[in-house]
Amino acid sequence: MKQRIVITDLTQMPKGNYACIAGIDESGQCIRPVTKVREDGVPKSLLYSEDQLIIHPRAKVWFNFHRVDVVLPHIEDQGFAPDSIVSQGLCSEMEWEHVLQSGSYIRVENIYDGFLQGRSWVKPGASTKSTATLSQGTIANVHLPEWEGKLKYRLLFSDSTGCVFDRPVSDLAFRELCYSEIKREGQDRLEVSSRLTDLLKSADRIYLRLGLARPWLQSKNK
Repeated sequence: MKQRIVITDLTQMPKGNYACIAGIDESGQCIRPVTKVREDGVPKSLLYSEDQLIIHPRAKVWFNFHRVDVVLPHIEDQGFAPDSIVSQGLCSEMEWEHVLQSGSYIRVENIYDGFLQGRSWVKPGASTKSTATLSQGTIANVHLPEWEGKLKYRLLFSDSTGCVFDRPVSDLAFRELCYSEIKREGQDRLEVSSRLTDLLKSADRIYLRLGLARPWLQSKNK
């Protein structure tokens, strides 16, 4: 079925050359275009048309979707034909905010219909959604630690009830911004963290897209 969605999420998958895509259709339904090996995500080469990035947040994109077996809570999964992707430009500012605001939540707990455990995970098979928008959140801190020589991206925030969450950030645009700022500042991660925290705190409105990762198998070496 040919359908247009507004891209809301473009996030990094564990394999460097793969990304996860999600968007909202004209009825307000969230859709996650997936390939056969959905744990790997979508090859980043499919994000481009003639060397032009066409799949990114705020972009309007046509896909030819087909149904796939859904593994709860990832109810948003829909397969697509790679050769069906067609760009239709960008949302206006008003359209973009409407997409983010419609169906948004002000409490993280409500996103997952009471299945959220320890403010961080949902049991596989839970009858709920896997991604949604949080509005009226408050940013506390951007944290950019290093672990095993690699830069990590974390965000400390609270929802409208004051519940605090410390979560990793997989959004590609945010990660690229952090990385480029650190390179420009000569690897001063603390200064960059402080500046980005101040920038987010100064925003009139904050919308956070929250999503659940898929279950993963422990390494055989452990």
